[in-house]
Amino acid sequence: MLRAMPPSRDLMIRLHRLRELFLAEDRGDGALPDYWRDDGDLRAYDRVFAARIGWKWDAAMAECEDRGWRRDDHAVVLDYGCGTGIAARRFARRFGAREVLCHDRSPAAMRFAARAVVADDDRLRARAAPDLADVRPDVLLVSHVLGELDERGAAALQELIARSRRVVLVEPGNKATSRRLGELRARLLPTFAVIAPCPHATDCPALARRDDWCHFFAAPPPEVFTTGEWVLTARELGIDLRSLPYAFLALDREPSPLPAPPHRLLGRSDLGKHEHRVQLCTAAGLQETRVAKRHDPATFRALKKEPQTVRWLPPAAP
Repeated sequence: MLRAMPPSRDLMIRLHRLRELFLAEDRGDGALPDYWRDDGDLRAYDRVFAARIGWKWDAAMAECEDRGWRRDDHAVVLDYGCGTGIAARRFARRFGAREVLCHDRSPAAMRFAARAVVADDDRLRARAAPDLADVRPDVLLVSHVLGELDERGAAALQELIARSRRVVLVEPGNKATSRRLGELRARLLPTFAVIAPCPHATDCPALARRDDWCHFFAAPPPEVFTTGEWVLTARELGIDLRSLPYAFLALDREPSPLPAPPHRLLGRSDLGKHEHRVQLCTAAGLQETRVAKRHDPATFRALKKEPQTVRWLPPAAP
């Protein structure tokens, strides 16, 4: 039986308010207004919503590492739309950095993020970066930003990407934002090599039909299911702790030293008793295939028990 103090009333009031802002459907294509009122909002966000975003970054960074990215403790990293700095913290843990620049429309968020980065690793330098006119980062991190930008903001972001050496964007796994990310990918292909998750550098096949979109699911750490505070908070907010859909794109001026896999699994598999149906992204387009229990029991079991660990299928037996 789970035993924990229930989340405080102040925490839940702040989280409910932020969640309503993020999910508002009457905003259209306009930019989301500044939602940080004080450090209390930032602390509440960092405790729950940013933690969940951090798990998505962990999944994306693990895939980048598998595709050849290595640690660089001399890099200048820019966290664009930093919020509480969760993207920079997760990136620096795996790939290192010399200095982290925190940019956000909110001065309070930039200050909070810089403090959080140093608190996470006191070997790093971190500072607010309100003016990006002359910034040319080694690594540009963009986290859950595309859906909040108006046309002017999107153009400014693309100019910043053009001055960066490496770029990672992690976004919600909904169809609208994922397809917007795919359209941005198309504009950047002439100048960047795709590191992940794409198994090819051709046109995005998920854009070919309007009902398709590229997305994945990250795994939360096991302890969230056994920690009373997490369970109670999720129940109060109506959050499914098991569901962490995300879309991402990692780009580099230099191609990966490792060959890309022939395909990448998308979305959730359609699980059956004796076989699972999965959707694959390939250079030839999106394809559906089946994983039979009797032919590939290991992959069949993994897709059922730990689907986020299966990024591509093993080669078919000759």
